[in-house]
Amino acid sequence: MLTPATPIYSLVYTLILDGVVPWVGMGQRFPCNVCDGSSQLSRAITEVFKRPADLFRKIGPPIFPTVNAYFLLGWRPTTGHTGRRVQATAGWPEPPPVSWSPAHFSRDPRRCAGVLARCYGTVYLPDRAPDLSWDRLLAQPIAFDEPLFPSP
Repeated sequence: MLTPATPIYSLVYTLILDGVVPWVGMGQRFPCNVCDGSSQLSRAITEVFKRPADLFRKIGPPIFPTVNAYFLLGWRPTTGHTGRRVQATAGWPEPPPVSWSPAHFSRDPRRCAGVLARCYGTVYLPDRAPDLSWDRLLAQPIAFDEPLFPSP
């Protein structure tokens, strides 16, 4: 169950929400489409910043959380984790209303970049060499409800 203290890391979300990348024309689905891995949002970022190095010149270097574990398991939030009602699927009964707390997205783009750069899928590897490619940095959001993971 998502709690208000569960941080969700999305570089896409922070860059657009904080106005580093304009999101005019993204429609009313923002920020819901962040959890869907919208290529439209990622494309907006790569149009403003051709390379990740260009982004870091603007916002500063990534911040890598210190974790005293070999690895930590995270999970990918979905639209339902933002408190919206899940849609019924043909042939399945109507799902119950979503009871999760509203999502708590980290608002620090440098920290989001640091977390995503050391993730492999949904696993955070604190000793992994950072992957600062667009593929890694613009990946779908990741959340950690592990007590060993420092709060943002």
